[in-house]
Amino acid sequence: MDRHFDDELQRVKKHLLEMAAMVEEEITKALEALKKRSDKIAAEVKQIDHRIDKFEIAIEDQCIELIARHQPVGTDLRFLVGVIKMNNDLERMGDHAVNIADQVSYTLKQTRHEPVANIWVMAKEVKAMLKDSVESFVNNDPDCAQRVCERDSTVDNMRDETIRILLTHMLEEPEQIGSAISYVLVAKNLERIADLSTNICEDVIYITEARVIKHHAEEEKS
Repeated sequence: MDRHFDDELQRVKKHLLEMAAMVEEEITKALEALKKRSDKIAAEVKQIDHRIDKFEIAIEDQCIELIARHQPVGTDLRFLVGVIKMNNDLERMGDHAVNIADQVSYTLKQTRHEPVANIWVMAKEVKAMLKDSVESFVNNDPDCAQRVCERDSTVDNMRDETIRILLTHMLEEPEQIGSAISYVLVAKNLERIADLSTNICEDVIYITEARVIKHHAEEEKS
């Protein structure tokens, strides 16, 4: 029975990693659509998102069934609860990728505006955070997860800098306000993806070490 349960837990882990791969693909395509100003690629993002939505429901049902059937405790219970939370965070990342892709059709109607280079630097860091958060889960590595959490403030600073630059552009060239606003929204959605990657890492620390670091919970206990 224990071996059968372990096999089921590994299947859950495999399915979550498949979903993470789809989310990474969706974010990459959303950024590609923005860079190439391609409605066609933007439409592909939405197709991927529909698949992710179905995947989220399937994984959640799988976890709830295992909890009800096996009534796990300790590490196994933390794992399944953590997977349910990560599953939701990944689905929300997909929604933010759709938000980025939605800006493509809007920017096509506006005066051409080259996004600040900071946007692409920020996008690279956000994708790296997602990749590392997934790796921390795969390897049960709380140290890696902690390092990802510490990088969240870097992305926050990049967002703020990007918005400052775009606001300057709006003041200097009012005809580009429409496009600039789109890139402000892109920056905000990228920052939210970084936040959700941080959430995943907080869950990895919870699963592996039974520590809750979210909302500075440990500091409040002290």
